[in-house]
Amino acid sequence: MNVIIITLKQNDNEDTIEVKEEGTNIQIGDDQYEIIDQSGRLENSGTIVLNCIPVKPAGREKFEERFLNRPKKIENEEGFKAIRVSRPLDSDIYIVLTQWASEEAFRNWQDSEAYSHAHKKRGTDKGLDRDESVLKSKPYHEVYDISEKAL
Repeated sequence: MNVIIITLKQNDNEDTIEVKEEGTNIQIGDDQYEIIDQSGRLENSGTIVLNCIPVKPAGREKFEERFLNRPKKIENEEGFKAIRVSRPLDSDIYIVLTQWASEEAFRNWQDSEAYSHAHKKRGTDKGLDRDESVLKSKPYHEVYDISEKAL
């Protein structure tokens, strides 16, 4: 079984966390997840973004269905390397990990038509952000660079 370990560092401090992927399991820091959707191969270079999405227990099925049926346009964006949609094993926070060639590539995706398409339901009655049965609190994201220690 292939195992990859990547050390991440946030831009604004010296703290690091480790990502360890093994088969369909991924550990991010101390938290364990099951990968339910993925594309691309994680590498020891670039930028990783952790989109942290707190989901209510009753909303898990609806949340997962939405992500498993996503348009998959992110995979065609310049600078995209990998995505892991990860179900928490010990918490209520799903992690959508994306890897990019650089932070600039991630920011360009946020300004892209593909991003707008992927988030077109946000703020509408069809968006998960408006469905009180799904989200426990507001999602947030954290941006990390691959630490030189990992190379």
